[in-house]
Amino acid sequence: MNRKLSKDIEAFLDMYPIFFLVEKTEVALTLDGKIDIIDVDGNYWGSYDIRIKVPITKYPNTIPEVYEISKKIKRENDWHIAADGACCLNITHQLILLKNKGIGLISFYQNNIYPFFANHQYKLKTGSYANGDYPHEFDGIKYYYAQEFHLADTELIIKILKSIISKKMPKKEAVCICGKSKFKHCHLPVVTKLFLFGMHQLKQDLLFFEADTN
Repeated sequence: MNRKLSKDIEAFLDMYPIFFLVEKTEVALTLDGKIDIIDVDGNYWGSYDIRIKVPITKYPNTIPEVYEISKKIKRENDWHIAADGACCLNITHQLILLKNKGIGLISFYQNNIYPFFANHQYKLKTGSYANGDYPHEFDGIKYYYAQEFHLADTELIIKILKSIISKKMPKKEAVCICGKSKFKHCHLPVVTKLFLFGMHQLKQDLLFFEADTN
């Protein structure tokens, strides 16, 4: 276990003594504990038993797996949870960016894990998520491309992804992939950001968008 992970685990358990280290293998550390959801006025909303699996080898450039093990959340897509209790904390692309930057276990818990369960309580009480819902699966990917990159044209998205994957990008002064203006003044910033997701994710995205045209 690297020094940063050891330090982060110690700090996390010190801050959240209701969590315990229950398993340590060569590939991951597993923490079990309880989350109590309490609002800013001190009102108790509910609790969940959860499991956090922290990969060891590439920490902090990794994303912990989070499972809801008390089975209080319906195992349905609308609740952003898998049949085995794995929680969908965010769209994969956002998690990749977070992984690239590197995480701290405490900040990841506070900014990603706790809000997920707080949002579940909010939806139970109000009928909707605090910041609105996010589309599932490929619909979520299309929504992300539209919101983050202003790309809604599937054919253009396919052209851009193919250019990145094949490493056949236009020169900065050449006509952009979209055919409108110079590349450097058009979709170059988008391409630069897309590179951050890595080839594996971009190839998966391409398969989804191509399937959407059939």
